[in-house]
Amino acid sequence: MADNTRTSRLSSYKNVGQGTTDLRRKRAEVSVALRKQARDEQLLKRRALSPEARDEKTEENVLTPAEIVQGLRSADVSTQTISARSARRMLSREQNPPISVMVSAGVIKPLVDALDREDCGDLQFEAAWALTNIASGTHDHTMAVVEGGAIPKLVYLLSRGGVVGEQSAWALGNIAGDGAATRDAVLQGGALPALLPLLTTNTPLTQLRTAVWTYSNLCRNKNPLVKFELVAPALPYISELLEVTDQDVLADACWALSYLTDGPNERIEEVQTTTSLLRRVIALLQHKAPAVKTPALRAVGNMLTGSDEQTDRCLNAGCLEHLVVLLRCGKPSLMKEAAWAASNILAGTHHQIQRALDADVLTHLLHVLSVEDVKCQKEAAWAITNLCLGGSCSQLATLALGATQTLRAYCALLAAADARAALVVLDGLLALLQAATKMGSAEALCLRLEEIGALDQIEALQQHENEQVYKKSLHILDTYFAEQDENIAQPTETTEQYQFGAQQGQNINF
Repeated sequence: MADNTRTSRLSSYKNVGQGTTDLRRKRAEVSVALRKQARDEQLLKRRALSPEARDEKTEENVLTPAEIVQGLRSADVSTQTISARSARRMLSREQNPPISVMVSAGVIKPLVDALDREDCGDLQFEAAWALTNIASGTHDHTMAVVEGGAIPKLVYLLSRGGVVGEQSAWALGNIAGDGAATRDAVLQGGALPALLPLLTTNTPLTQLRTAVWTYSNLCRNKNPLVKFELVAPALPYISELLEVTDQDVLADACWALSYLTDGPNERIEEVQTTTSLLRRVIALLQHKAPAVKTPALRAVGNMLTGSDEQTDRCLNAGCLEHLVVLLRCGKPSLMKEAAWAASNILAGTHHQIQRALDADVLTHLLHVLSVEDVKCQKEAAWAITNLCLGGSCSQLATLALGATQTLRAYCALLAAADARAALVVLDGLLALLQAATKMGSAEALCLRLEEIGALDQIEALQQHENEQVYKKSLHILDTYFAEQDENIAQPTETTEQYQFGAQQGQNINF
């Protein structure tokens, strides 16, 4: 059946046998949700908080916004520093910092001007910190910092290094994290060359964490994607940092790679061919921390959506052995992503599909289908549907006539409340039945589907409220389960699988 939804879905897939161009899937719409889920309390843009920032009674009296602005405009450096510190502390409140009030009071221009005071590092530091916190607010807050001329001065301070340079990196990371336009403004201001010296294993850990996080924000956001040539020089540095032990550094390095691989195959190629990078990111799939495994898995999954050669590189680097472990890890978000990655392998060449089957991926997908999380179930169903769409006859036989439990669990999703899940399974069954018909084994498959209760479920879908669901189920019933002519060969059950009589006494199977 060729309704609009099926045409649209198939057009985003890659499989030579189906005549389409990209069966492997990129699913950018879940990227932000996945990132928020995995990073818990860490925001895409972070405020600079410290124990000192929470104690506002240790030094000067609290100033009003108007007094802060007046003090920042003073000719006395000491007064300026006290005012900048008061601004920073006020903006560092964990609950409802008064960013809008401070911006409206006119604090940004004197803070930006304070960045030029090389004769007073404390003033520069407090000003950079306050601007960091303003840039962590809304889009309008961030744009106020940008329009105030902060980017070139922060880039200059970043290149100077030290604690002021680290704070400047944090401010630039907040600005870049606001969106594609501000990200590009930071890059065009020369932030990456200034950041590269910090992306080494010799950098103090706190500075390294900030630098890698800032780089990840320089890589993220779409519409448009970042210009790859502006961020690619850091890839050798990131490859080396994948060997460190710090969880925060590893997590942000992997997030950067996940953003860079979520795009054209040319970007995947650059990432994969950077020395040792592919091997190292795949090795992180077995890291003990979910915060590291999650972005590593996303990066590997993105690379599996690439060309056949790029998928082969991932397989040759050992990704399958880690994916089957993740399919049983017990953490739904990771199981869902692992099933998605497996679905991209099962959308590949027959050789790639066979490697997945040899790793017993169907058994592990059965486990995912058995969990209660419908998102996990749907990803596992997509993986099996990809097998149905692109597998060879012998590979389809593994599912249709061998893996009965997997087929039963797959078909059980026909009763899911999620109509999209039912559509995924109906697409797979239709492809499986079409292949069986070509091989003369349709009746064996129909009998198997009836035995496992799938026929009853398909018949029930004729009453489904979703038009696509009932049309597809009706099409399957009319095409493959209508009353058969008496002259058609009848299936005979053996102890191994269903076989069918054919001319010259041959048996035709999948």
